[in-house]
Amino acid sequence: MVVGQRRRGGVRRAAVAGFAALVTVAAGVPAYADDRPVKRPKPVAGVHAGQAGIKTFASQEAAARMAPYGAVAAGEYSDALADLKGLRGTDSRWYEVTDKAYDADDPNYRDPEFSNSGGGAGVVAGRVTGLAAGNGWTFAGGANGGVFRKKLGNGGTWQPISDGILALSTGDLVYDAKADTLWYATGEANTGATSYAGAGVYRLRKASTARGFSQADRVGGDELESRSINQLKFDGAGWVYAATSRGLWRHSTDPTRHNERWQLLFLPNPASDTDITRPYDNIINDVLIQPGTHGKTVLINAAWRSGAAYNGYYLSTSGGQPGSFTRVTLTGDINNADVGNAEFATSADGEHLYLVQSSPAGLAAGASALAGVYHSTNGVLGPWTRIADSVKLENSGSAIGAFMDYPPGVQAWYNNFVEVDPTNPRHVYVGLEEVYETEDAGATWKTIGPYWNFGFPCYDPSIPSGGCPSTTHADQHSIAISGGTVLVGNDGGVYSRPLAPAASKEDSAGHATDWTNHNATLRTLQYYSVGTGRDPNGRGWAVAGGLQDNGGSLLRGGARKMVSPFGGDGGDIIVNPRNGCQILDEYVFLALWLTTNCGQSDGSTRAIFDVTVPDINARFTAPFRAIRGSKNVRDGASERWVAGGNSFWRHDLAFAYTPAEAAADDANGWQPLYTLDSTGARLIVGMDAVADPAAPADPAKDTYLAAWCGQANCNSAGFTRGVATNWGGSWTELDMTGLPNRYPNAVTFDPNDPTNSTIYLVFNGFNRRFIEGPGAGVKHVYRGQLTKTATGVSVAWTDLSVGFPDVPATDVVVVGDKLVVGTDLGVLVADRRATPDRITWRRVGANSGASKYALPLTAVFDLHVSGDGNLYAATHGRGIWKTPLKSL
Repeated sequence: MVVGQRRRGGVRRAAVAGFAALVTVAAGVPAYADDRPVKRPKPVAGVHAGQAGIKTFASQEAAARMAPYGAVAAGEYSDALADLKGLRGTDSRWYEVTDKAYDADDPNYRDPEFSNSGGGAGVVAGRVTGLAAGNGWTFAGGANGGVFRKKLGNGGTWQPISDGILALSTGDLVYDAKADTLWYATGEANTGATSYAGAGVYRLRKASTARGFSQADRVGGDELESRSINQLKFDGAGWVYAATSRGLWRHSTDPTRHNERWQLLFLPNPASDTDITRPYDNIINDVLIQPGTHGKTVLINAAWRSGAAYNGYYLSTSGGQPGSFTRVTLTGDINNADVGNAEFATSADGEHLYLVQSSPAGLAAGASALAGVYHSTNGVLGPWTRIADSVKLENSGSAIGAFMDYPPGVQAWYNNFVEVDPTNPRHVYVGLEEVYETEDAGATWKTIGPYWNFGFPCYDPSIPSGGCPSTTHADQHSIAISGGTVLVGNDGGVYSRPLAPAASKEDSAGHATDWTNHNATLRTLQYYSVGTGRDPNGRGWAVAGGLQDNGGSLLRGGARKMVSPFGGDGGDIIVNPRNGCQILDEYVFLALWLTTNCGQSDGSTRAIFDVTVPDINARFTAPFRAIRGSKNVRDGASERWVAGGNSFWRHDLAFAYTPAEAAADDANGWQPLYTLDSTGARLIVGMDAVADPAAPADPAKDTYLAAWCGQANCNSAGFTRGVATNWGGSWTELDMTGLPNRYPNAVTFDPNDPTNSTIYLVFNGFNRRFIEGPGAGVKHVYRGQLTKTATGVSVAWTDLSVGFPDVPATDVVVVGDKLVVGTDLGVLVADRRATPDRITWRRVGANSGASKYALPLTAVFDLHVSGDGNLYAATHGRGIWKTPLKSL
């Protein structure tokens, strides 16, 4: 959680965010100041983007505004994929746009307030939630990008090996080096805002040389579909355990029993498994098999991060048989009344057990969510001795803590691993926001992978490297040890260093000086958005996009690498098609940042300024758009803007707006046009706007459209949805009778209709991001026809979902006579003029995995019709892709 704030005339405005972000400092702070932006300060309860009310980190992120685990029935993914693959494909070829290295530390894009450049993460990729290594090979699992493979050492090229299977969301990877077998557990299980459920567990034989996974490699049937898997653990007695978001499961490791179904061993709350309003009642986080018991003694951690009655530890002494798990109290320093997510590790000799545990009480209090790191030499019941807490780790050379007001372990429910050196039971690694190492079983610690380098004495923005040793990206999720090398996976990709303390190197502060960056070809970037514009360098088109925890990326025309003008999280984006260096980027919650020179700065001057929308409540990634066909009212060189939170807002100056004007105006040039409700409970989630072609500079003649949901954060309690428009002259809430009670993800006017009376609306569904709930079904695409009446505006909805697979729809655009829809599993197209009885949906391009020109089977968050003649698709796990518009 992040608090971003600025002060102006004594008025304090704040935005509270989850995961990664950046805080702007007060105006007038000199370049190179020690209090440069802090990415994640203390997540105390704060004002949520204005005056909507106090919302703690726990309640903000725990709100079930994402589709809960359990909302997707087993078999749903298989059916959806079968339907999708059964469609005819167009002849379109997809081309990967973001296949170039993404340098987050480029010294030419080092804005002193808004950039992370100089922090030390170097080239970055997307979140890596699974890592495995052995026999000279490394396997990395992207959060929603699938599995990649490359040689373990320096260099080499990552190759995707899971594009032919059902789910690319990664929960865990385990490599059996002796058998050359890779186990892939799908479904990221950290309960984060953009985590997707999976489709089970896959086993790839001859993993070092095999072309890749196929659907035939799935272990068992569809029983683990819609369950996310946090860990796979092997008992050495022929069983593999899966700790999932919906219970503890087990399967034989015998290849001859490959197709047998998984066995459900334990659900803390069985009745909740079919209740989609209670998605967090059956979370199993990890499994610890007591060494030397031949698999008989099995300890599990079952816990929801924000606290629940079932949170705790459960033990089986009969080999994990169904019905054999009973709740136990661990002895020693563990507070059994405050148990959150826990991860286990065991030494190779079986004599030393370790665990790292989060604290629901700490999370709720807005303090560190780390209960501690614990060590036992007397078996699973303990006594367990606490060998580290937040204060001890902060004092080990941490880059976060008191001076950032962001204590280590503040996201211990989200960032957590513990691993033991197989050659030394007292040599242990812990991953939270940073990477920590102890060589003496926790008596002393070093922060070998600090959060970043800002604030350290070595930091100097005038030096291209930033002046400090390279570090890892923040937020650790996975770890692997092999061949004398330790590898860590985090929100920025994969990093490694020598395992043996005698071979590794640190500076006097204990910070590693020998990290190797493995991200140049790891293509797992998680985009929310994409925009394009002619690059003023005359070398083509600039492509920009907002990313999860990797800011806003920019690929200049003709460039050999991408750069990062904007730090923190990225959300939606607008790029001026006439000038690709004019970019409006979202941080979170409609905190918007503006540059007119591509964000170019050497760190001594500012290239970006803040134009945050003063909304009382907005989504984490809230929408804003250019008003199509409009001209700003100053120089006409760019289109005007609209933005949506609890209100619908317009900006008339757009890229002609200046920093001086922003400094003098608390509203940053934004003016409210329509408010959804008086409480801030309803939030705009999709929008469109068009200008009058006869008066493009006249805002009074614009036509607007907004899809919204509620309550408060579009959650499952009191969920509502609607569409509002000013078509007809005044704002009207359209009649939604007969439409699904699901998240209305995107809405657009048909540009072929000069009256703007034809609109298209698409609904999301069953993914981990938005609520399913009542109204679940296969209907996703609608055409609306607006008509003026004596009392206002009426709408006639036509269902265009005939033949559309049961795949959540995420975006919709009209290209000529084509209606193009983005989904969780690719892009579909149909004739926009077709009637329900004649509409034919086709897949854009070949099936995933069929060729390098096929779009990977991951979620498409944003579609962008570019002036360069291409349709761009921003995927949340595999970067940005494009295909020629004429091929649709």
